[in-house]
Amino acid sequence: MVDIPDIGQKVQIEVDGHNGKTTHQGVILHPAASNHLTIKLDNGYNASYTIDEIVSIQVIGKIEEESVGAYSELEFNDQLPRVRIIHTGGTIASKVDYKTGAVVAKFEPEELVNTIPELAQIANIDAVKLGNMFSDDIRCQHWNKMIDATKQAFDDGCNGVVITHGTDTLHITSAAMCFAWSGEGQAPPGRIALVGSQRSSDRGSSDASENLISAV
Repeated sequence: MVDIPDIGQKVQIEVDGHNGKTTHQGVILHPAASNHLTIKLDNGYNASYTIDEIVSIQVIGKIEEESVGAYSELEFNDQLPRVRIIHTGGTIASKVDYKTGAVVAKFEPEELVNTIPELAQIANIDAVKLGNMFSDDIRCQHWNKMIDATKQAFDDGCNGVVITHGTDTLHITSAAMCFAWSGEGQAPPGRIALVGSQRSSDRGSSDASENLISAV
């Protein structure tokens, strides 16, 4: 039986499985099941094999943890509008934690602009985090928080608001926001856009960045 390196190590493995002998490179994640090795492949997908199927493992590197405070402070451009991004969860506005294989929220404005520099050319970005929820878990109390957060954004002088949201119930939240702001024939003082993505940011085909740029 081969020795399994620590989580976060980048490895090359040779596997003797149902497709014969194959070789893969990826980062070791927490195993998907007991007596298994799980790696995140370069294409973003995860692959799991039983320990018995692994012929050899070669460590070829290590994923370095992102340093805290590595982002430069954003400069305010008075020629651009101010947009607040309200993060509620979903696959959009997230990044990959290669030690766990999960996507985690990136909600600081410096993080967003560092990852998607095009945003700084469109608007002055600030951001708040209401949660990191699956869209199926969003309830009426979360709608109320989003409504309060959008009102606060406009009270703070924002020209528009973007709410990042899981895709499954995004349309329901959108309807709730519309009803809340339309009471007595009124309307929000600026535009509110809800946006999600189909593919998480660890996928080469992710639409997260493009969707967020379009929303802003």
